Amino acid sequence: MNTAFRGAALALLPMLVAACASPGASPGASPGAAPVSRAASASASEPAFVLLGELHDNPEHHRARAAQLRELLAREPQTVVVFEQFSRAEDAAVARARQDHPGDVEAVIDAAKLDRQGWRWPLHQPLFEAALQSPASVRGGNLDRDQARRIVREGDAAWPAELLALRSRVSWNEAQQDALRKDIQDGHCGAMPEAMLPGMVQAQRARDAAMAQAMLDARRSGAKRVVLIAGNGHVRRDVAVPVYLRAAGVPASDIDAIAYLEPGSAVPDGGYDRIERAPAPPREDPCAQFKR
Repeated sequence: MNTAFRGAALALLPMLVAACASPGASPGASPGAAPVSRAASASASEPAFVLLGELHDNPEHHRARAAQLRELLAREPQTVVVFEQFSRAEDAAVARARQDHPGDVEAVIDAAKLDRQGWRWPLHQPLFEAALQSPASVRGGNLDRDQARRIVREGDAAWPAELLALRSRVSWNEAQQDALRKDIQDGHCGAMPEAMLPGMVQAQRARDAAMAQAMLDARRSGAKRVVLIAGNGHVRRDVAVPVYLRAAGVPASDIDAIAYLEPGSAVPDGGYDRIERAPAPPREDPCAQFKR
């Protein structure tokens, strides 16, 4: 990647969030496509890994997911909630803030170093309230921004060792690579120069691996259920977090990937176990920032 492209790629890196939130079509999708059905579990228990997707700028998605999260937590208090919205590196600070300021959402998101502007706070407040008003533990799932930028710039050399080891267990093919490239390009309204895409795909895969590792760590530490709060792009069974969970040995039947979409939104083939829909909010042209 030449210097000009590299600089532009790093400047665009925060927009990976927008790629997950884009209300446009997903790769391999058709508006009438049916979500894939989860295989029947060998036991009557619910899946231990539940992934709740979203369009980041849709407040109805957050309200609906908060209600679903409360139901999940009521049925299984020994749950860990993993948030895409902050880094795994902030877990200790978040735990201290929660201990020192019980139920104080603002104290927790300050400790998490949540990017309020980037995440349009307080859109996600219902989800944080649902988690913090329960016995559930709260953890970050993401890479911090500096790590992601290094991965865009340096590739494999910048991946954390544990995530590289997890990635090495994944059978990744060209179809998945192309789907993720198209997903990122579509999320950037076709404005991403082709030379930037390999680094951006690396960063997206690293973030998916990081969220999967956070879920795996929570389960190994004793959680009976782990719930991921993330964008729809991160909960896709075919190219995102579930790929890394399965690579670590989690049975497909123990993963429940739920997308929150809008009426008429396309569904990627094999992307999700279930689909929930809520009306779209008033929004500007999502491609306006790229046109500018």
